[in-house]
Amino acid sequence: MSQPARPDAPEAAQPKAPRRRAKAVEPAAAPAVAPAPAATARRPRDAAATADRILQAAIAEFAEHGYTGARIDAIARRADANMRMLYHYFGSKKALYLHVLEAVFEDIRIQEQRLNLRDLAPLPAMIKLFDFTYAHFAANPLFIRILASENLLGGKHLKKSTKVSAMSSPLMAAMEDVLTRGVAQGVFRPGVDPLQLYVTMVALSYVHISNAPTLSHLFSVNLTTARWRAERRRHASEMLLAYLQSPPALAGG
Repeated sequence: MSQPARPDAPEAAQPKAPRRRAKAVEPAAAPAVAPAPAATARRPRDAAATADRILQAAIAEFAEHGYTGARIDAIARRADANMRMLYHYFGSKKALYLHVLEAVFEDIRIQEQRLNLRDLAPLPAMIKLFDFTYAHFAANPLFIRILASENLLGGKHLKKSTKVSAMSSPLMAAMEDVLTRGVAQGVFRPGVDPLQLYVTMVALSYVHISNAPTLSHLFSVNLTTARWRAERRRHASEMLLAYLQSPPALAGG
């Protein structure tokens, strides 16, 4: 009876050794998880930055394809974002498009306010406003395409914005102030309507860009060359100033 008890003792001791070795190996797997926080750190989840990426991607997509042709999934890919995030921040395609319209108009309105037209003498103020308007359209072809697309839709989306019209009021007030001071100083002709004048500035800054392909073909002249556009800018400036400045007889009394 004493002999069977001897082999039992080694058999009970043998399973314990492998269990201890298996536990000792487990900590080695922990370093494999460490790179995950670093990957997250490379792209922090900043809500504002993500929303802005989506908005900028939407501006490019809507400018290229118009409202009807633009695709939400394409915007998400451009922004390196997923569809869930896009709908979370903007809600729908219509809502995103309206944000795009408001963003491009807000951009030009903010920059116009930074011109501080009220702080300038009348003639330099109008020259500065026209130079800015001309340069802004030249530097922002996406803005021109979005305007053209929305005009083809009859402005139906822009009409839903409560912000865009309010954004334009300070510009009209500043132009009215400059014109009034210009008349009082004998620099500008009286009776110039600020809205009519601004629409003229836009037309002089816009049409040769938006219609460049057709006009270039019709008249066998490349309207996109730097030389032609420099001549166009000089011509437009001279026309605007000739209209604004008072004739000598009127200025004298």
